[in-house]
Amino acid sequence: MYIRYSLGTALLLMGCTSKTTEGGSDAESSGSAPAAQITAPVPGETIRDGALFIARGLATDEDEDSETLTALWFIGDEEVPRECPQGPTPDSAGLTQCDVSFSFDKPSIRLQVTDTDGNISVDEVTIDLEEAEAPVVSITAPEDDSEFRTNDLITFVGNVSDGEDNPEGLGVWWDSDLQGLLDLSHTVASDGTVSGSGYLEPGQHTVRLWAQDTSGRESSDEVVVKVYEPATAPLIAIVEPADDANLSLGDVVVFRANVTDERDAPETIGISWTSSLDGTLGTDSATSDGAALLPISTLSEGSHAITVLATDSDGLTASDIVVVHVSEDPIEDTGTP
Repeated sequence: MYIRYSLGTALLLMGCTSKTTEGGSDAESSGSAPAAQITAPVPGETIRDGALFIARGLATDEDEDSETLTALWFIGDEEVPRECPQGPTPDSAGLTQCDVSFSFDKPSIRLQVTDTDGNISVDEVTIDLEEAEAPVVSITAPEDDSEFRTNDLITFVGNVSDGEDNPEGLGVWWDSDLQGLLDLSHTVASDGTVSGSGYLEPGQHTVRLWAQDTSGRESSDEVVVKVYEPATAPLIAIVEPADDANLSLGDVVVFRANVTDERDAPETIGISWTSSLDGTLGTDSATSDGAALLPISTLSEGSHAITVLATDSDGLTASDIVVVHVSEDPIEDTGTP
């Protein structure tokens, strides 16, 4: 439907147009009616439901400057003055525009122009609406199942796009199932890149990036992030053999230590054994129950300071030392000083 009509012209054909003054008396209006013309959208133009659209039009009058006219926009029967940057006044060339959005129950737009004599002209255009889609959202950092400390500044990066709205026009926010809305001071670039940074509390977080378009449609993407307390060194202690033990030269002896860490599983902790006499004895990892074992029969004769060193994934280390004496005829340990 494409309607153009002038109420002022119709009233003039009937005789004269009257308006009521503040004093209550009737006076006759003079002059021709203004002209209203919608230039965008055009009749039958296809526009997505809820999408932001800049409506444009012309408001002119043969008897008046365009800047003395009043131009009002309507979607259906609802006036939309707040979204019109010029307000109700056209510019000197008669141009007027308004930011609008259409819905399936309001598929038409109307421009109403009134001159100072009260003459009115109206133009109306009906458009074709198509269903809009929700925004597309993806998180690129941090990666899913990544791990951090509470004192790590985490960089959050994602991308948003929408078929109707520019990225900067989308509502964008980050949240966590543990912390709720995240204050990351993020920015949205013209290419849709969303970036910010912040800290997370200890625990396993499901972090989501949300985007909402101007029609109210929402989408999100999510990653799981594990956050630990600030790093501490592992704990390790040699439990066998006892300190100052006497060993027979050539016999198999099993050195045993127990290791734990506040973050890493025991089997992921690096273990190394060294002797003050023989140097490096071996490197290995602990078992799942935290046992670090070193069976050895090649210790040279003499007194050895045996050191075990544990290194976790943060590069932090811990060690323990035991002294053993190796000889061909070891002194029997009676347990009495």
